[in-house]
Amino acid sequence: MPLIAPAPPSKGAPAALAVAALLLTLAGLYLLPWWPSGYPDSTFLEFRQEYENEPALQSPWWNVIYVSWFQYGYLVQTASVLVLPFTVVRDDRWHWLSLLAVLTCGWQLVGVLGSTIFHTTPAPFLGPLAGILALVGWLLARRRAPRAA
Repeated sequence: MPLIAPAPPSKGAPAALAVAALLLTLAGLYLLPWWPSGYPDSTFLEFRQEYENEPALQSPWWNVIYVSWFQYGYLVQTASVLVLPFTVVRDDRWHWLSLLAVLTCGWQLVGVLGSTIFHTTPAPFLGPLAGILALVGWLLARRRAPRAA
């Protein structure tokens, strides 16, 4: 039996990954241009406004998955990554809320790929990258201290 009990894993790395995911998502959605210069609607919000003003075309039912991300999914994603740094390090049931950020970042990937937008900057794909960071942070926060032999 060891004289010193092993310390529990630190929550610093999961919190840092959650903050990085938050910053990547907010930068990709609200700050960085989605298209190179020369396009009139280069940011996401400008593109979303134009996308919403287009007449609705007859499309299969499954298109609602990616269209809904442009309608309101980005707001759900924003809210989920805003609470991510606070929920990822918790040990109670609230930590499951941090997986919502992972799901909404995947929803962004489906939305971007499903809408067939081309010739973009890397900004539309910062959200899915943030989802990977959020998942890794959530997994790191779920580690337990090793048991004493």
